Amino acid sequence: MFFEFIINFSILFCFSILIFWPFIQYSNKPFIMNYKSLIAGLTFGFAALILSVLTAPFANGVLINSRTIFLLFGGLLGGPTTILIAGFLIVIGRKVLFFTSTLAIIMMYNMLFVTCGTAYAAYKWPITYQNLPIYFYALTFEHIVVLIVYYRCSVEGIQYLIIYLLFSTFTFYAIRKILSQLEHKNKQIKQIYALRKMDFLTQLPNNIAVEKKLTSYISAKVPFELLHIDIRHFQDINFTYHFETGDEVLIEATQVIQQQLPSNAFIGRIGSDEFYVILPSLAPAQSITIASEIDHSVRQLTFKKHPEIQLSLAIGISSYPSNTLKLDQLYQNCYHALLQAKLQKSIHIFHYNQLQQLQ
Repeated sequence: MFFEFIINFSILFCFSILIFWPFIQYSNKPFIMNYKSLIAGLTFGFAALILSVLTAPFANGVLINSRTIFLLFGGLLGGPTTILIAGFLIVIGRKVLFFTSTLAIIMMYNMLFVTCGTAYAAYKWPITYQNLPIYFYALTFEHIVVLIVYYRCSVEGIQYLIIYLLFSTFTFYAIRKILSQLEHKNKQIKQIYALRKMDFLTQLPNNIAVEKKLTSYISAKVPFELLHIDIRHFQDINFTYHFETGDEVLIEATQVIQQQLPSNAFIGRIGSDEFYVILPSLAPAQSITIASEIDHSVRQLTFKKHPEIQLSLAIGISSYPSNTLKLDQLYQNCYHALLQAKLQKSIHIFHYNQLQQLQ
């Protein structure tokens, strides 16, 4: 019997981890998001069939009922649809492959009943890590009652079922614990990566995220305008009014800039008072118009605590692919245009095309 337990536990544990891990790791992938219930149902269903095939000769048709653990973790992952797919695969497999005993037939129809009942319950009360034990005990109790009736309360049958209950409970909680920790650790890792790409103060993407976005546009050969925005004399505000006021000014200026951008624009903070704005599929003249609207809006900003503070911007602009095909050159073009913008008398906006004309 110890050999039976080892086989059951190994299959349940290994398959549960192997099936769950890709869904946890790649949960944001479109394919996973669109077909999660179907894929999870098929994989958990086939895993349960493998469990049945390998353990039935040893377990005499009893221990293989641990496959309901697959059913529950499938429901946790993909909801009622996954439960139905996995459950019906198990029922069909039991019917077609090898089971012909009276007990096998009873458990097959019982599995059909359990599948439909669990799917309905999961539809009403979605399965979570918190309520998963309730589902587990309900299904385990139901199976034990059916088997007690079958064994007619014989001493040997009761002893066997007690061992089965202990084994199933241990296996269930071991898998639940590991999967919960895996999901928790994966969320922490994703949060760390997200923070690496986000500016804490303004909650905008940082220079790493901006470069990744620019690279993706260049790889896809999507034309765009790149705006290098600088808040003029911002360091004077920090020195005069201290950094707390500077942070407040920066946050409000960021919000105003975002309000002037089209929905498909991408903005990121690349320095203390500098931003990049990516405007896909726009002409240079359109980017200059948007830059003017941004500058005008920021100039209108007033601050209750310090009404004497007046902001203005310097904005350098470069185009891809008309000005350059290389990312590092694009940065340089924008920066040179920004330096020229700061030299303008009133409106501090300059496009790299204008710089070429001057040369």
